[in-house]
Amino acid sequence: MDLPILEFDGSAGFISPRAPASVETLTPTAVLCFFPDVLRTWARDGRLREVGVFSEEVGGRRIYVYDRTDPAVTVFHPGMGGPLASHCVEQGIAAGIRTIIAVGGAGSLVPDFLQDDVLVVQAAIRDEGTSFHYLAPSREVVLDPSVAERAVAALTESGIPHRVGKTWTTDADFRETPQRIAARRAEGCITVEMEAASLAAVCSFRDVGYGQLLYSGDALHEDTWQGRDWSTSGRRSQLLEVAVRLAASLGGS
Repeated sequence: MDLPILEFDGSAGFISPRAPASVETLTPTAVLCFFPDVLRTWARDGRLREVGVFSEEVGGRRIYVYDRTDPAVTVFHPGMGGPLASHCVEQGIAAGIRTIIAVGGAGSLVPDFLQDDVLVVQAAIRDEGTSFHYLAPSREVVLDPSVAERAVAALTESGIPHRVGKTWTTDADFRETPQRIAARRAEGCITVEMEAASLAAVCSFRDVGYGQLLYSGDALHEDTWQGRDWSTSGRRSQLLEVAVRLAASLGGS
């Protein structure tokens, strides 16, 4: 079947990404944090300093700097799903970001990836659309191995149990059918989420280092979906702590 999404074109886009209107430059390293509750708490407690905001058209999310590390690190929530998150990351890259660590939650596809377990993403199945506009068609995208190696070391140093493996990225969280879940599990996927493949492709295209840490939230490996109250997990703040230190170390190396 002749599908437009498979017609990869690596030439320059008609429109070039620009920094957010409220920001001229950002730090070379950044953390994408998909935990709005943690960002609010850190900002309230003075651990994050607001330096800008994305336009209301893309959600109006605040852009922060964490300056308790040397060098300082940019931190923001890029929005849910590959298209929106990629749009905001493109703007961040245009503002000077050159290395990115993302932290988020994901659905567990296997019984032994228990609640609050952590995955260092090695590769992502491209079951979404955005990545195909940044990389030639392939079944998966491999994340930056050197960043993944540093992430493993940072988690080990922090005493957080973890594993390295593959995730399934989809645009449609309400279309994770039993048949597709079983197929992705058979391919070796440990988790499912909505951004990794897209963001990895954007960063590869723009020659930006990218790594991602996911903790196990809801469960999709049983007969029925298990929500597990995952959005209240204390792992969220722990992963942001690890990520800002990791990003700072990458920025200083």
